[in-house]
Amino acid sequence: MSLGRLFRRMAVLGGLALSLAACGPEYDRTEITGVRKTQLGGDVSTQRIEVPEGLVIKAHIVVWNDDNEQMELAVRSKDPSIIEVAGVVNERDYAFLGKRRGRTEIEFVADDTVVLTVEANVTAQPALP
Repeated sequence: MSLGRLFRRMAVLGGLALSLAACGPEYDRTEITGVRKTQLGGDVSTQRIEVPEGLVIKAHIVVWNDDNEQMELAVRSKDPSIIEVAGVVNERDYAFLGKRRGRTEIEFVADDTVVLTVEANVTAQPALP
């Protein structure tokens, strides 16, 4: 076998090895459970997040990859002056703090990639009866 032919084969095998190394588990879904709402409303789902001004809504959030394994997650607000997101004592539990009325978006980041963006709205507290 010629030296040139050997190098071509090595290059092909190297390319295959790199492409296989790049194939790994990918994001599959987000599950939101255990939402602790207030008596004045609020909700957290994959469609929307709503928090009354001055209050906190807590939720348990897990992102899964296509191998059905939990992924590391970061949850962040595009405008923390409207709604702030904080991790709480229990793993994968997040608190959404309604700081002032307005709209923003919440990003769910898994493996350094935004996997879900949800519209968030901080509403005025309803008047008590």
